[in-house]
Amino acid sequence: MTCHRPEKIEAYLDQYNTSTDLGENEKVLDYFIPALAIRRRKVTRSVEEERSGNTDTTKRKQDEDRKSNELRGGIHKFVFLQASSAALDKLHGQYWNTGATCLWHYRNKEGGEIIVRDELMRKFINGCLEYGEKFELRTKDTDIDEGMKVTVRQGQFKDFEAEIYNVHYKGDGVRFSIAIKFFANDQYIHIHDRTPDFVTLHDQDSFVFNADFIDRIESTLLTILSRRVKKKEADPKTIKTENEQLQRLYYLHHAIIDDPLLNTQLIALMAICAILSKNALEKSKYNRLLKQRIKDLRQQPADTQNQTALAYLLTALFLSTKDPKYRRELKTLVLQQLPEHPTLRKFLALLRQL
Repeated sequence: MTCHRPEKIEAYLDQYNTSTDLGENEKVLDYFIPALAIRRRKVTRSVEEERSGNTDTTKRKQDEDRKSNELRGGIHKFVFLQASSAALDKLHGQYWNTGATCLWHYRNKEGGEIIVRDELMRKFINGCLEYGEKFELRTKDTDIDEGMKVTVRQGQFKDFEAEIYNVHYKGDGVRFSIAIKFFANDQYIHIHDRTPDFVTLHDQDSFVFNADFIDRIESTLLTILSRRVKKKEADPKTIKTENEQLQRLYYLHHAIIDDPLLNTQLIALMAICAILSKNALEKSKYNRLLKQRIKDLRQQPADTQNQTALAYLLTALFLSTKDPKYRRELKTLVLQQLPEHPTLRKFLALLRQL
């Protein structure tokens, strides 16, 4: 069921169950209200924080609190009842079942009432309690493509198939979110801030958790680009394999790396991936992003790290636009400032043939 003010329903349900005029099949056998299980955090500053002036710490905590409240926002409206149809009919006639405390049956796309098996419901409840503020129920984000398929290895959803997204490479390791299709109507369970030991990846995707994953992406893209630049004939099987490789690599286009240089490299490589995949819409998006990144880098010190980042961005932008000015600048950078960078030299050698 759904409700605008589910936190007010508990007392009404308890009151309903104590009514003396209920038949045995009209009682609510059990209920679960996520809004009461995952409490909202207050996004405020204490008097001590105001006095201390530690604004950075306060801001981080406020951001964490807001994020926590956002995560629980989708699940907040649900009320799960273990009850017969006779009990639901009786509930609908209660004086309090109106306005903000009115219970509405959640329905699928065809308008049918959604009923969950006891076993699945128990997993859902336990998962909500186990993962707390990192647990969410909603549809998948429309701006996130189908994620990389994994199998959950632990917890309440062990052996469930899931998709990973929002991959974030941090100094202390990899973090990501997973989405598990659980209810009808395209409702997914999302569990955030997971680590690699939480899931099992398919063999062909396991590179994403390795320290050399950027090198693996570069190697694959250079191989595909080399064949296409040199116009080598490819049989249908090779083309199919290349397209599958590009698709798997592109799963990472929403990933974020804390290291600025590696993050820029990943953006450039994902742009190249979109170009080789002949994805016109994504290619256009990346063109705007690449140009903005280049503009930003030009305003920063011309040290080796920034020059390397600039070279990767120019590589992707020339491959996309074929504008010779980008290749000329890239050539100067690679040959004069970055002569010892093997990957950029390989890219430049291929681009000079276009």
